[in-house]
Amino acid sequence: GLFLLVVVVCFMSKAFSQLAPPNIPHYDGKIAHFGISFGYNQFYSNMIEKEFRPFQDTIMGFDSDRNSGFQLMFVTDLRLSSFLNLRFTPGVTFGDRRLNFYEYRNDEFLTKSTSLEAIYVEVPLELKIRSKRWNNMRPYLIAGGKYTYDLGSIKRKKANPDEVMLKIDNSEFFYTLGAGFDFYLPYFKFGIELKTSYGLTNILIPEHHSMYSDVLDKIRTQVFYINLTFE
Repeated sequence: GLFLLVVVVCFMSKAFSQLAPPNIPHYDGKIAHFGISFGYNQFYSNMIEKEFRPFQDTIMGFDSDRNSGFQLMFVTDLRLSSFLNLRFTPGVTFGDRRLNFYEYRNDEFLTKSTSLEAIYVEVPLELKIRSKRWNNMRPYLIAGGKYTYDLGSIKRKKANPDEVMLKIDNSEFFYTLGAGFDFYLPYFKFGIELKTSYGLTNILIPEHHSMYSDVLDKIRTQVFYINLTFE
């Protein structure tokens, strides 16, 4: 996937080099413009253990898989200056978080896992810091933050004692960093964007009668995005 992205960027860079005539030359003079963005994501959960955690002889360790998903966003872009734009990109992100616990019971090593579906309604606000336009291409940086509400999180569910069950908060706050390239086509602007959102909020809701919850101090989410934008 990343190799294909690099090939596409190199092809587009060559196609819209300085030798090509400029497309939509007055596009960046607009005060506001709109578009859509969609793409691929990877969810990762940073699981932080308690300093003096219980069940050290039973739960030997834990980790999180990186799972793939997709997202759809609507772009509203406001021009603040020649090199700075304010972007509001609300949308929906679909993903999955798989948490693994490695146990030792009855002289046997076991792996217990739980999958937490994520359906984020996202409200991001970002600054787009742009370089000078190079004919039909313009690189940029992204920095900002967002609030998300997870429609797929589990807050209450009855489970048997051997089932991995964690209560996860619906609300999260993130900060976001990224970079991308805008390509000016004859009738619209096409962009490729890579960015990562880092969770600021501990989404773990402590449950003192749960062995799996008791060994954890915090869970924070990290999401990596590859987005294609059409504006």
